[in-house]
Amino acid sequence: MKLKFLAAVGLAATLYSCDDTTTGVGEFVADADEITASAQTFEATTKTLKYTDLNQNGVFSRTSSAYLGKFTDPDFGTYTTDFITQINCTEGFEFPETTQEIVATTLELSYASFFGDSLAPMRVRVDMLDKAIDDTGEDLNLYYTSYDPIEEGYYNPEKPELAEQDYAVRDNSWTDEEIDSIKSENGYYPPLVIDLDKKKSSGIKEDEAGAFSQYLWNKYQENKDYFKDAYSFIHNVLPGFYVHTTSGEGAILYIGDIWLRMKVKYLVERPSTGAMDSVVYTSIPFAATNEVFMSTRLSNSEETLNSLAGEKEHTYLKTPAGLCTEVKLPLQEMYDALGTDTLNSVSMAFTKYKNVSDNSENSPYKMGTPQNLLLIRKNEVKDFFEQRKNYDSKTTFLGTYSSTTNSYSFSQVNRLISQIFSDMRTKEEPAQGWDEYNTMVLIPVKTETDSQGNTIGLSHDLEVNSAKLMGGEDGEKIKMEIIYTKPKFNK
Repeated sequence: MKLKFLAAVGLAATLYSCDDTTTGVGEFVADADEITASAQTFEATTKTLKYTDLNQNGVFSRTSSAYLGKFTDPDFGTYTTDFITQINCTEGFEFPETTQEIVATTLELSYASFFGDSLAPMRVRVDMLDKAIDDTGEDLNLYYTSYDPIEEGYYNPEKPELAEQDYAVRDNSWTDEEIDSIKSENGYYPPLVIDLDKKKSSGIKEDEAGAFSQYLWNKYQENKDYFKDAYSFIHNVLPGFYVHTTSGEGAILYIGDIWLRMKVKYLVERPSTGAMDSVVYTSIPFAATNEVFMSTRLSNSEETLNSLAGEKEHTYLKTPAGLCTEVKLPLQEMYDALGTDTLNSVSMAFTKYKNVSDNSENSPYKMGTPQNLLLIRKNEVKDFFEQRKNYDSKTTFLGTYSSTTNSYSFSQVNRLISQIFSDMRTKEEPAQGWDEYNTMVLIPVKTETDSQGNTIGLSHDLEVNSAKLMGGEDGEKIKMEIIYTKPKFNK
C-alpha cells in the first residue's frame, strides 16, 4: 500500500511541476487502495512592513560583527550605523615585569568587506563610555539596533572625544598592490587604525597629561588586579568605546575584528654585561570578543521607509532594519476546502524584480540581494531571534534566492498548514481570528553553518541589501500550490 501511495503522490508532483497553473490538474485514483491525489491553488496577499512595525526597538543585533559608516541611497534614503564595544582582558594578564611605560595605544578596526565608495572621505570619532554596561543576559534590549547610549546614561556627548580621525575605506598610504596582497593573505583590508593618543586632552581627567596610554599605565600601577580579567578591566579601567561617524558619507564598513593594541617599552638583560638596561618594544593586543558586550546601532530615513511601505503594487525587502514583507495566508478558505484532507505539499514562491527602480539600476553602488529569507509567524519574530533559534521546516522555513528563477521558494509549508488545521479543529479561535493570528513575515537573514555546511543558526541580515518583490495589496497575488490526498475507506 505504501509504495502505491507514494507512486500516486509522485505522479501528482510530476503533473504539478509541469504546469504552473495546477488548478485543473484533475484527480487520479490508485484503484487498489482508493487514494485520490489532487492539486489546488490558493492566493496569499502580501504587503510591506517596517521592522519597527514588528518591534519598535528595531532588530536584535547580538553579533560578533560591527558596522560603521553612512550612506545615502536614491531609493531608500540615508542609512547610518555605529557601534558600542567593550574590550576583553585575558585572565591573569600582567605586563612584563620590567615594563617602563605604554608608549602608544591604537584602536584597530579590521574589515573584510564594505558597501559604497572606497574613496569617500569619512571621519570617525571614538568616545570612552562613562560607565560599564553589565551584560548579564537578562536585559536583551541592550542588543537592539535602536539602543541609545546617551539616553541610557552610558555616554555624554558634551565630553571631549577620546579620538577623532579621517579615513577612507581604501587607505591611500598603501599601494593597490600592497592592499590586494594583504587582502588575499588574511582576508582583511589594511585595518582602520585610530590613534588614541593623538588628542592632548582625552577627557579622562582634567589634571592628567591627556595621553590615553598614560592613563592605562597609571591604572595598572594603581592596582594590577584591575587587569586580572575582563570584568575587572571593564569596571575599573575601560568601560567600553562608542565608535561613530561624525562627518562624511558614502561607505559602510563590515568590521570583523576589533583590537586595542598597546605598544609597550620594557627592559631586558644586556648579554654582554648582564645589566637589565636593554630597551625592547613589543605590541600587546586586547580584543573585542564574544565574552564582552558589543552592539550595533543604526538608523534609516523614516520618511522614505514610510513612503515605500505605503506602495501597494509590490513589496520591499531592505536591510539592515529597514523593510520586510508580510504574508497573509487564506487559511479559513483553505480549511473550508481541505480541512479534512492530507496536505502532501504546499509550496509558494516570491519573485524579485530585476531592480528596485531606475535609480538603483543606474546607481554606481548597487545594493546586494538578500540571499536568505526566513518565513515565520509575525508574532514569533521577537522570541525567535532573542532565543537564537534555528529554523525547523515545521513552523519556520528558510528560502534561498535563486538567480535562475529570480525568486525565493518555500516547498514544505504543508507542515505548518497541517498544524494550523489541527489547531482550528481542536482549539479555541484566537480573538483576532485564525488568519490574523497566523500572519507570516519574510525576513532577510544571515546563516551560520558548521564544517559540514549545515545551517546551525540564523541572525538578522545587517548588511546593505534590498529587493523589490512581486505582490502587494493591489498587486499580483502569491500562488500557493497544494497537492493533497483524499483516502477513501471501504465500507
